[in-house]
Amino acid sequence: MNNKKKTTPQKKNRLLHFEDCASAIDQLFKKSLEENGAAAFNEFWDFTRKFNHLSVYNTMLVMVQRPGATAVGTRKQWLDIGRVVQPDAVPIVILQPFGPVLFVFELGDTEGEPVPAQDMSTLFAKGIPTEKLWENTIKAAENYSVVVEESKQHGMDLAGTAARLTDFPSVEPKKKEKRFRVRINVNHDLPTRFATLAHELGHIYCGHVGGDLKGRWPNRFRLTSETCELEAEAVAWLVCQRNGITTRSKEYLSSLIPRANHEDVSMYAIFEAANRVESRTAPKKK
Repeated sequence: MNNKKKTTPQKKNRLLHFEDCASAIDQLFKKSLEENGAAAFNEFWDFTRKFNHLSVYNTMLVMVQRPGATAVGTRKQWLDIGRVVQPDAVPIVILQPFGPVLFVFELGDTEGEPVPAQDMSTLFAKGIPTEKLWENTIKAAENYSVVVEESKQHGMDLAGTAARLTDFPSVEPKKKEKRFRVRINVNHDLPTRFATLAHELGHIYCGHVGGDLKGRWPNRFRLTSETCELEAEAVAWLVCQRNGITTRSKEYLSSLIPRANHEDVSMYAIFEAANRVESRTAPKKK
């Protein structure tokens, strides 16, 4: 009598999916090690440095009011380079030399002529994700006690954040109570917002901001910031690749890999997190 258990089609598909993910991730890391993406951003950073002539105190005021701000300027300064401030833009208040206050606006508050090498930033993504994909991903996150919010108070250099909403992990949350929060910069386009959402959810599902009370992922918040970023970006890259969205993950990872603790990087955590983001993104088949 043969007692050997047969591999079910479902289990076989999971194993094949795992192997596909492992191969894709390994190739991504190898390519990132061979490339240096930092040089691609020199032109953009040169632009922001030349455009800003703020005092240290005014720089602090900008960052407090608009985290992630890059270049800021008055309406006239933006108009001089072919960009106009959007009608509903909220001004940033700074101190004016020999005067009271001055209103300035961040890059994301403007539109018009392209900024040098802006599209080289690792924040931005390209593709045509559907609104349904975006909505289903957010709906799936709710099942993991994650609330997703969109904010207009972020500068262009801050795409999103992930945070734990409670410091009492031993307390069982009430029904439908949210334990984690993701905030997305509404000033970015849909492909970039989706890539950001996948990245920030990657942080949560990899345990970077705390463990899940139902034991679906452990608490891994003691990892270094570089290791956390590496895992979260790998999650975002994998999810985006499978949904037809192109990111600049290789360039970003190339700067993280040399500094991350490779022994702490968990491929299993990356795969599990990606599954949680993408397995519910497609509409259910009828």
